[in-house]
Amino acid sequence: MNRSLTILLGVGVVAVVVVLVVALISNTSGAGTTTTIAQGTVEIPIGVMVSLTGDLESYGPLYRAAAQLAEQDINSFFSSINSPYRVKVYFEDDKSTPEGALAAAQSFAARGIKIVFTYTSSATSAVKSFASQNDMIIISYASTAPHLAISGDNVFRLEPPDTFQARGIAALIKELGVDRVIVIYRGDDWGDGLYRALSQRLAELGGGVIVGIRYDPASKDLSAEVASLADYVRREQNISRVGIVALSFPGDFLSLFNAAMRYPELMSVKWFGSDGTVDDVKVRDVLGEKIVDSGILFINLRFFTAEYPHQERLAARYRNMTGENPSEAAYGLYDGIWAVALSVVINNGSTSGSQLVKVFPEIAYRYFGYSGWLLLDENGDRAIATYAYRMLARTQNGIEWITVGYYDGSTGKVTLNLPH
Repeated sequence: MNRSLTILLGVGVVAVVVVLVVALISNTSGAGTTTTIAQGTVEIPIGVMVSLTGDLESYGPLYRAAAQLAEQDINSFFSSINSPYRVKVYFEDDKSTPEGALAAAQSFAARGIKIVFTYTSSATSAVKSFASQNDMIIISYASTAPHLAISGDNVFRLEPPDTFQARGIAALIKELGVDRVIVIYRGDDWGDGLYRALSQRLAELGGGVIVGIRYDPASKDLSAEVASLADYVRREQNISRVGIVALSFPGDFLSLFNAAMRYPELMSVKWFGSDGTVDDVKVRDVLGEKIVDSGILFINLRFFTAEYPHQERLAARYRNMTGENPSEAAYGLYDGIWAVALSVVINNGSTSGSQLVKVFPEIAYRYFGYSGWLLLDENGDRAIATYAYRMLARTQNGIEWITVGYYDGSTGKVTLNLPH
């Protein structure tokens, strides 16, 4: 496909070349299509997994809202140019588990849906083989595990792999004068991958991991792991140079931190989090007061794209639906649905996964939306990696997540502006 084709989206204006407009208004659908025609329209069915139950249930409604807004806006655009195409988003609860994700993928397949958006790395791993066997394309809006960075497969990810996040965490640890850390982490694809990447990066920077404490994500009681965490901290002679890294999801972090508050030594060291807990509503509402009042430093990371004036157009509508500001993953999901819908149109209406894996990267290369440039690397992952450092703080609006710095993945530079 010629790289002179340019698609600019997200500013409320869609600029496309004539060939795309012609394709949009065409009534012809290609071979292998699973679109259906009803009342003069051609449906583009898209499956989106969200976590409505389990550890990640607080995120599910937020991502559902982003997908619903994308559906509305795409269909409004298609209608405005008299195109017969209409996007229909179907939701399934992945239950915050790999098993739930596979069941969701099977449900989509039973309905002939070949475009599937997944949430976590564990979910993406769980459905990858099934999707390949059933001619599906997988697009994840939040998966980051390094082992899923594979060239030539059927998986695309709208956030960078955790090799970059690990660098951002390690750089922050060194910037704050911490030499040695204890890492407590989820025993799943995401936690294992991020732990390995972080351990390697800290060693490269001359620091190190005292120990890694791996826990079962299904466990509701982490008191034994937290007791072990406290024991390791007590053994250190200079705890001002020691930190704790919690690679957790919101549900397990609530259990972890509530148990940790019983140990004064754990409240005397710096804490570091990740994109697994950052900006979470439950962490803010349940633990926010405790974390802020304890005085501990607890800084998390989230994938960050530059802020653009036009983002407020979507953000205002999103806030009306959810009461929250969109995260980068929410913006990415919105953009991803746009990009894959345009890919189907370019592909003559076919939703065949084996065909879309060739088209989608080309559309992404030319797409600039609310999450920025959707450029993908050779493994089909987001190629531009910048992170915001976020922490809980008391503001005039109450306890909120605030940005206190940035990590530039291209230069390794850390910029911090911590509140006093």
